[in-house]
Amino acid sequence: MSVPVLIGFAGVLVAAAATGVLAGRCVHQPRIYLILWTASALSLAVALAAQSMGFASGFGLATFRAVQLPTQLFVPLWLGWGLVELAAGSEAARFGVRLVASALTVVAAVILATDPLTAPPAGKSWPSASALFQPISHYALDAAQVVAAVAVLASVALAVARARKDPLSRPELTGIFPVGLGVLAAVGLRLPWPDRSAYPLLSMLAAALIWFGATRIQRSPGAEEAPGEQGAPAPGPAPGKPYGRILIFTLLEDRVAEFDRLAEQTAERVRTGEPGTLVYVIHLVPNAPLQRIFYEVYRDPAAFDSHESQPYMLRFVAERRSCVLATNVIELRLKYAKIAPLPNSQPVGAAPLGLRPLPPPGARPGPVPPPGPVPSPGRRYGGA
Repeated sequence: MSVPVLIGFAGVLVAAAATGVLAGRCVHQPRIYLILWTASALSLAVALAAQSMGFASGFGLATFRAVQLPTQLFVPLWLGWGLVELAAGSEAARFGVRLVASALTVVAAVILATDPLTAPPAGKSWPSASALFQPISHYALDAAQVVAAVAVLASVALAVARARKDPLSRPELTGIFPVGLGVLAAVGLRLPWPDRSAYPLLSMLAAALIWFGATRIQRSPGAEEAPGEQGAPAPGPAPGKPYGRILIFTLLEDRVAEFDRLAEQTAERVRTGEPGTLVYVIHLVPNAPLQRIFYEVYRDPAAFDSHESQPYMLRFVAERRSCVLATNVIELRLKYAKIAPLPNSQPVGAAPLGLRPLPPPGARPGPVPPPGPVPSPGRRYGGA
């Protein structure tokens, strides 16, 4: 058995394991980027199996297409698409990439699948896409891979810029960089290599990078609860309708300040980057200083999913676990609402959220003043 065949079989195992791990995450966390990366890992498993068969007994039309479509089209395009879904803060940017990438997937797949080829593949040598595909197929691959490359560069640039402004976002780079390298590994199969073992090696490397990168990204809120966080998530909001929920956190006494710091940073990111989040309010409980209540209303289920998949929300869920003793989640179905804009600022010394400060012990209560102005979501709650 030749070396390329052995490498191909090993690559199938790696890609299949990656597919299984990511598919398990998709069951609990059906996010678009995870679904795309799971499909990419499965495509690499198919391509590696076809490579092993071709190197063992010779390539044919079926094995040629089973190698080229996944590695040259699906994997780079879907990985780049998933990176944009993860890194982009704009819903418009994500929608644009969905439109372009889905159209390219369908159109290019039809072109490559029906290409009559310049000559039938034969023998155990690597069947080069450059030599066998017709010009229109090359144009389709060029378009898909250019879109994938632009998506990778834009996602990395956004992640780097975010990491410079917010040090807490730096861990997400450990997930984005490997997946970006996976795109390069897949595209590298289009190049001529002196040793045919390079092709299954690159395919296996791409699968391993997808696996590693995806596991660096923490799961989003509601996907799983850490030990000590009670209450399972509800099945989910009704399609097309506004969706709300209340989260009640009971904090550890020595971790209150850290939780407040993390929540404040996250709330500011929600305020500036989520037009689909209609209400995101963090309440204090005067008689229960260890509790924080989050009241959230989203435009629709898509806005809720987008909120949960944001990198800063993934980090918040991961980092708050050391601060939280218990969590209760109450799912809401919106029946009626009036949402008025909040003032942009509050006078210095005013109590947060319109609460009146408690009088000192022994003091006689005076008349209750009218509620003070409500602080904007971007200001620090808790008065500190």
